[in-house]
Amino acid sequence: MTENAKRFKATALQELIAQLLETNDIEPTFSPFGQKSEDPNDFDNVMKRQEELMDEMKSLARELDTLMGRIVKFQMADSYALYVVTKVIREANVVEVTWVKWCDGWQDDRLGYEGILEYQYVKKRIEGQDALDKLFAQKKAQQ
Repeated sequence: MTENAKRFKATALQELIAQLLETNDIEPTFSPFGQKSEDPNDFDNVMKRQEELMDEMKSLARELDTLMGRIVKFQMADSYALYVVTKVIREANVVEVTWVKWCDGWQDDRLGYEGILEYQYVKKRIEGQDALDKLFAQKKAQQ
């Protein structure tokens, strides 16, 4: 990949991260159970858009071989607290993460809205999630 292509993709990744974090400001509406809504702020539509953004970010981050834009999950009750890697500081061997208001809106007590985590810790969590995703994709393909 050329340097220009890398810069273009890195800029696109930054824009996707910004779009994902903008969803934190949405106060979702709720349609009656079983009814679909065209309202972009409907809870289901917001989650669908977030998942689309996270998939695009994951793809670009893999192409760029970076943790930037990857999602780190922490189990919380019946769901997860989600954080996006917003900055990689290689000299300090850390990453900055920012909370994503996803699903139930759980936050990790240790991180709150944003925080700093060790690079290797985040890398291993993401590699583990990637391995699980690959396993489930293989199982699904066999069905």
